[in-house]
Amino acid sequence: MGSAMSMHHRLSLLISAASIFGALASILAILPLSIPYPPIPYLKFDLAEIPVMTALLCFGPISGMGSALIYWGILLWRGEFSPIGPSMKFLAVFSMLMGLWIGAKIFRGSRFRLHLSFLLGAFLRILSMSAMNYLIAYLLLPGFMKSAARTISLVLGINVSGELSCLIIVLIFTAIFNLIHSILSIVPSVVIVRYISSKKLTPYLKRTWYRIVFEEG
Repeated sequence: MGSAMSMHHRLSLLISAASIFGALASILAILPLSIPYPPIPYLKFDLAEIPVMTALLCFGPISGMGSALIYWGILLWRGEFSPIGPSMKFLAVFSMLMGLWIGAKIFRGSRFRLHLSFLLGAFLRILSMSAMNYLIAYLLLPGFMKSAARTISLVLGINVSGELSCLIIVLIFTAIFNLIHSILSIVPSVVIVRYISSKKLTPYLKRTWYRIVFEEG
């Protein structure tokens, strides 16, 4: 009976955490706090991914994935260029979370477990976003690709002509964007979770998922 109550309490905590962090991510996404990526201005850096990543590192995959789903749902309602924009944002975040989670499992025992997990998360994000940009910006809405290629040409002072050249240069700079965004999302989240864990605010935050997996594991 006690075990069942404990499991129920734990599940309630994970769902509550997913709701809170997902809502916080959505608020940060809606507020005008984003910074355009100069080579491709329709891509923007924002703070919204930090709460989602913090949910994962604090409470584990259920809260992390749950907060990403809530974030996606609210962006579908209030985000720009819905449903394509919010769905691509969700895929970027989801693939990064999955990479970090999978990396934590397959790199168990390595002293570089955190770094390798981060690299896998960034790699899956770049891979999934490259595939989606090829599908959407090259096949479905080529105007986006041409616009991005023109902007890159102006920023770099080079001439990019031809469909294949445009596609390659856009995919390269999109990959750079996603790598930078992965760093901006994961590193602050790790700092936040380490601080929270060190303060031992509650028993549930004393041993975060990050501490159990990457420090004690």
